[in-house]
Amino acid sequence: MPGRRPRPDNEGGPALRDIRSSFIEVECALCDRRDSLDRKALVTQFGAGVSLLTLRRRFALGCERMTHPDGDRCQTRFPGLDEKPTF
Repeated sequence: MPGRRPRPDNEGGPALRDIRSSFIEVECALCDRRDSLDRKALVTQFGAGVSLLTLRRRFALGCERMTHPDGDRCQTRFPGLDEKPTF
């Protein structure tokens, strides 16, 4: 009996495999952070099935707003991906 493969982490909306642009913009208005990420490098590091929600959590790791007592107040988002502007 072959081992079961874990389900891809795509429950948080679109996954990397759904994005066709070479670079993905990420920004946080509160922290004044902006970056352009190479999609191929992200696929190599995290896999094509990783959701943008998971990537958002990874990029915001250590953000005190992400674990605020009143809930997630982090504004890290992927502008240009209009399907879901903020996660």
